Amino acid sequence: MRGLIAVALLFILFAGALVLPEKVSPQAYRAALRALQSYRSLHPEENPRYLAVVDYSKPSYLKRMALVELKTGKQSFYRVAHGKNSGELYALRFSDTPESNMSSLGLFRALETYSGDHGKALRLDGLDSTMNGNAFMRDIVLHSAGYVSLFTIIENLLTFNGPRIGRSNGCFVVASGDIDEVAEKLSDDGFIYAWREERKRE
Repeated sequence: MRGLIAVALLFILFAGALVLPEKVSPQAYRAALRALQSYRSLHPEENPRYLAVVDYSKPSYLKRMALVELKTGKQSFYRVAHGKNSGELYALRFSDTPESNMSSLGLFRALETYSGDHGKALRLDGLDSTMNGNAFMRDIVLHSAGYVSLFTIIENLLTFNGPRIGRSNGCFVVASGDIDEVAEKLSDDGFIYAWREERKRE
């Protein structure tokens, strides 16, 4: 009985957090825009419409990916998973090493969409040789999975694994209901920037 009460209290505490307005850190936005401007200074022919900013300083139960329409500033928010070896509730460790099952930081360019093991997916090219240059070789893509869901958050909470979503092998993973919108927008010469304040990287 006490266990059920404890679970109920935990659920109430985190239910409030789940409905809070999402907000990506100002530092993440600034870093993302700097990285994109730096890239465009070398590639002025490119004129991206969308930039996704992933803020790994946030816990995974929050919608920590902002998809920004660069012309208007309009934003949409989504939950996104991190690599299983990057951490549990938070992404704390990052790597560009093959088979590390960790997320990578930095700027990625969206390539073409395709149909893979997880259905629709978006290929990515890592643009920073020091942080994500192996992304294409590692098959780091954006795809969807059922473990990015409120159901998984509640299930993990009830089994004392924390209020987190599932984790990937290093890919950016969104909810199944979000992949069509996110992939369609980013496939039009879009970019993804993954950010966290300076932390240990392999």
